[in-house]
Amino acid sequence: MLHTTKHFVTVNEGDTSAVDIDREVLDAASRDNVRTVLSIKPEGLRFLSEQFPLVQNFADLDTLPERLSSTYRESEYGCCLIFCPSMVDASCRRGIFPMAIKLTKNYFFFAPKLHGLRSLTQLQPPVKGFPMSSDEDEGKFLLSRLHVSKKFLRSRNEATRTISFDLFINRKEDLAPAFSLIRRQHGENWLCHALRLCFAHMFLNPDDYATKIVVVAIRRHRYCSDTENQDEGKSSWIHSRIDNGHVEEGDLIAAEIGFLVGDIYCSATGAYSVNGAGTLQLAVTGVAMQSVGCKVWDLGMGMKYKDDMLGCVAVPRKRWVQIVREHTSKSTVVEDIYRLLREKYSKGVPVLELLLTRESAKRQRVGEGIA
Repeated sequence: MLHTTKHFVTVNEGDTSAVDIDREVLDAASRDNVRTVLSIKPEGLRFLSEQFPLVQNFADLDTLPERLSSTYRESEYGCCLIFCPSMVDASCRRGIFPMAIKLTKNYFFFAPKLHGLRSLTQLQPPVKGFPMSSDEDEGKFLLSRLHVSKKFLRSRNEATRTISFDLFINRKEDLAPAFSLIRRQHGENWLCHALRLCFAHMFLNPDDYATKIVVVAIRRHRYCSDTENQDEGKSSWIHSRIDNGHVEEGDLIAAEIGFLVGDIYCSATGAYSVNGAGTLQLAVTGVAMQSVGCKVWDLGMGMKYKDDMLGCVAVPRKRWVQIVREHTSKSTVVEDIYRLLREKYSKGVPVLELLLTRESAKRQRVGEGIA
């Protein structure tokens, strides 16, 4: 089995190295304050304020839906000159997606996004507020839609060291490699340095924020050996492995960064380095989130593959904001889900076991007439 980088962006000259991701995570872990404040000339600020509603505090986030619907009808973004974990947290809790927009090379501003239409699927139907349809499967996550390659569904075998794969969720050692793989595939895009610092800080300090950052990682299973690889948690290791070609034991083949608000799981971004691993990532993420009680899966911007593979439907902005309010009203819900994710998946679960258990449970419910 081989890694592939054919779908990766071309690295530009002067682009930051893999080692920088490790430094970013260490930086986020060692600092109490990871805020980034942008300096911009008055004429630049005037230009931005003509294109986007300015966001300077939490109150501005509260009025963002109204301002986007009235004065700034052509935009889905706000403009904020501060990257700050508390602002990211406040955005997420209001159903506003945290992202960045590039002004010039390596210069981004925080751009909280409130989609006109949000792409959602139900993990625990029925969910109030979802559009009604004559198709009973529309708007529902169904594992049967995802055709995971059999090459990922092999049982472990200690004697033959058969290639098999494990799912990990919310392991600290997966944070830097996940960021690195995502950056290798997509480049320095909306998840820029300043926003990565915020995400990393929130992930490493979950008790300080209502929004819970989630790191999903799929790795080739590492069998017991006398010498465990101590570099798996480093982003530089990801680069050397991918460039080497062969998928070795312990290699990361797919990763996702997302977040929890209430019982809603929001996918932010992801990447993969083996053909078919993107589909595998969608499958195990959906099943894992179902298993811990998430009711809604937010996929952000609408795309055809999300509709076809995940059953997503387009939900208007006003209805989406109301869904978020209703699903974040009890603060204990997200704490319980976050705890279950760590308990069930931080030590690793075979993807074969996870997917087969889900299918077996489904067949049992069908047999009992309760599916």
